[in-house]
Amino acid sequence: MSVAGRACAAGGGAGDTALVVAGALIIGVVAGLTGALVLRGKSAERERAALRRALASSSDWWWRTGPDLRVLEAEVCRGHPTGLNLDALRGRAPWQLDAKSRLEPPPQVAEAVARRLPFHDVELAVALLGVQAKAVRISGAPLYTSTGKFCGYAGVASLLADRSHADVGAASLQARIRQLETEGQQRTQRHEQAVRELDSFAYSVSHDLRAPLRVIDGFTQIVLEDYGDRLDSLGREHLKRIEAAGSRMNSMIDTLLTMSRMTGRELQFERVDLSETARQLAEEFKAASPGRTIEVSVEPGLSAEGDHTLMRMVLQNLLGNAFKFSAHTRDARIQFGRRPDGDHAFFVRDNGAGFDMRFADRLFGVFQRLHSQSEFAGTGVGLATVHRIVRRHYGRIWAESEPGKGATFFFTMWENAAPPAG
Repeated sequence: MSVAGRACAAGGGAGDTALVVAGALIIGVVAGLTGALVLRGKSAERERAALRRALASSSDWWWRTGPDLRVLEAEVCRGHPTGLNLDALRGRAPWQLDAKSRLEPPPQVAEAVARRLPFHDVELAVALLGVQAKAVRISGAPLYTSTGKFCGYAGVASLLADRSHADVGAASLQARIRQLETEGQQRTQRHEQAVRELDSFAYSVSHDLRAPLRVIDGFTQIVLEDYGDRLDSLGREHLKRIEAAGSRMNSMIDTLLTMSRMTGRELQFERVDLSETARQLAEEFKAASPGRTIEVSVEPGLSAEGDHTLMRMVLQNLLGNAFKFSAHTRDARIQFGRRPDGDHAFFVRDNGAGFDMRFADRLFGVFQRLHSQSEFAGTGVGLATVHRIVRRHYGRIWAESEPGKGATFFFTMWENAAPPAG
């Protein structure tokens, strides 16, 4: 017979040789009830005390009824609820905390009792003088003698917080949630509006900038063609520099627009094979650098969740810089990999020109360059683009270098957020 089934010998006659103590142990929020143990003599008292100590940590009070469902025993457990008089509970049903409480059992309890089944976490409204709680939660399990005869129920009960306060708290929480949702929608709308305005501004600026550039370029060509023979070599050289500067300005505008369009696009997440992407890019850069001896090492099996187009742009810029800044190195070595410990950052390393770490804070600014145009051509937008993409993937990027000894660029992804499901 189960321990939930033998618990009423204490009320039996001389024919019963066992004293059965009923009890129910609730762990956390009353999850279930244990039955009773068949006890004898002094051992029964020790077991009774053990059950009471266990119940005292799990509920406000425990109770035991007879077959007529009238409480025979009740004892306060944790917290000693103020104003609760358990002596008045004896002789009543466990759900009748005062004389005004309902006589008939709640539907859940009535159904369980009719079938001699346990009932769990039944909530009842109460109105007790001197007790702030407006509801009680009770659970119980049937008891049986050692011969299998039903002899009542045993269970536990806990007072619940004031319903009005709980309702007010829940209403306040719901209102706060709605407020946050509204604020989130408003921020999203403002962000989308800002993006549209930025795009419009970028195209407007590009148009406004290109107009005077076209004038400069046009008149420079006119001067060179119509008056070039009247200028000395220095004068013609100045005009060619003006023309080259205009061309670079046009290129910078194109680069800015490309960066704005690419990094401002909606992200399309997928699993990106970074190793394969790096290998393909390295082959393209090697094909564009005939005659150079370049050793490229790509760690296999590296992947990450992200936007494939933008992650390719990250590697394209970092590997492109590695090829570019190692152009004057005799035996260039370029590596793409991932650190095995710590932050597990991806990295691109080269043994090229390197840079002075005192100026590292300028690396990721737009149009910031640490080398002259005559040394290494470029617009100064590539690393700014990389920085923006990595940040959109909740990562960070940094570099370590020494002049003449190459540079290593590290980047991480999803440091402050989980990648989207997908």
